Amino acid sequence: MIRYAIVGSGWSAGRHARVLSRVGRAELVRVVVEPGTPLRVSADFGTAAVTDRLDDVLADPAVDAVVVCTPPDTHLEIAEAVLRADKHLVVEKPVGLRPDGVPRLAELAESRGLTVMVPYHFRFVPPLQRLRDRIAAGELGTVAHAYHRMYSLRDREGDWLWHEGRSGGIIVESLVHGIDQIIWMVGKPPRSVAAMTHTGRGGVADAATVLLRFPGGAVGTVEGSWISDPHVPFGSLDVVGSAGSAAFERGRFHARHFRVETAPADGARPSHTDVLEDDDAGFVALHEHFTECCAHGKPPRAATLQEAHTAVYVATVAAEAARTGRELPLTDLRRDAP
Repeated sequence: MIRYAIVGSGWSAGRHARVLSRVGRAELVRVVVEPGTPLRVSADFGTAAVTDRLDDVLADPAVDAVVVCTPPDTHLEIAEAVLRADKHLVVEKPVGLRPDGVPRLAELAESRGLTVMVPYHFRFVPPLQRLRDRIAAGELGTVAHAYHRMYSLRDREGDWLWHEGRSGGIIVESLVHGIDQIIWMVGKPPRSVAAMTHTGRGGVADAATVLLRFPGGAVGTVEGSWISDPHVPFGSLDVVGSAGSAAFERGRFHARHFRVETAPADGARPSHTDVLEDDDAGFVALHEHFTECCAHGKPPRAATLQEAHTAVYVATVAAEAARTGRELPLTDLRRDAP
């Protein structure tokens, strides 16, 4: 049994708590709320003990692993403290507002024999895994374009979201998810990036389009908004290749499911449909894998610090491209990677 603590008590933390209740060898035993706030949490957290002191959790020998669900500007500091306390770590994306601290986390985890994962849970959704396998096998031919959309309404978040120095804006806080997914589908990191943003509350970017240029000529588009009508589909992904195309849809009009359709370009073969009616399936599979890695000392097969480093590096350069209005090269993907 791997005993967990969650740092944070917002929407993301509640989702992790619900998911952990579905993982057979996991038990949520402690929750850390924001210091100075009431020591109570929603029913999602079950009977876990509540504290407002992170040190209580770090010093508790009954806690094996910690899930960090705090604002992005705190991720690196808390993550390092968790690893120095010799506890396994799940740290929400982005790992930090800059990629520079990620190698230090990787070195620390390796030196102490600890497991670290970042919940890019789309990598664990079975229909998307099967789509990635078909792309890698050449079923769609040479990928020409990939498009990811993530729309949501974030009007109930704390003030941290609307502070550039805390959230990083929509590209770093949210579109980093789509950047990771497109890199996964294409199978290689991009070589340059451009972006445009809409400026919202507090001068923070709340809507954006990011353009990725890949070696070999493929292009990618990642776009999203924090100000969308909740009836707009939450997420989608299209991949177009020389021999076929695929479309992924998540949660159209509150039908919380994953649906992937694949079709050949020439129409000679029938299209393929892959549906999963469990919105938390990827999260559950990710936590099952993380729990297994913790229990047996195995390295994770996906959602690694290496992949998280790549995604946040591309996202931070994209944010700079939006500020400068220029397409910028991605020159440091390997120089400081874990």
